[in-house]
Amino acid sequence: MDEPERRKFQIALIGIAVVIIVLLVAMGYFLYSAPEPTKTIRDISIIILALESIIVLLLLVVVIGMLWGLIQTLERKITPILDSTKETVNTVNETVNTMRGTATFVSDTVVSPIIEVSSYVHGVKSAIQVLTKLRGKRSD
Repeated sequence: MDEPERRKFQIALIGIAVVIIVLLVAMGYFLYSAPEPTKTIRDISIIILALESIIVLLLLVVVIGMLWGLIQTLERKITPILDSTKETVNTVNETVNTMRGTATFVSDTVVSPIIEVSSYVHGVKSAIQVLTKLRGKRSD
């Protein structure tokens, strides 16, 4: 909101406040100067407030009923979703355990023997290199 619009809005609020104050003063003067109509207006106001309270209470009961229905609906819809999610998590857990077992099996039966053979081959190769270097130095 730019400055001229804000200024107009403030003037409008001040005008509305002044009108409300003037009306309240006028009503107070009228009610003070005429006590008999004031009693009638008071009684009518009490009846209107009582009816309004009853209506608000009924609306509150309706809102509570709707909220209860919403909670029940959510409970019926969410429970199957949670059960399905639980099944999915169990399936994923089983898959992870199977993969762990497979990795352990492959490591024990394939990788470890290959590493062993490779280390023996490397040891033999190193030994041959050392022996050939030693023979080369003796012949010199």
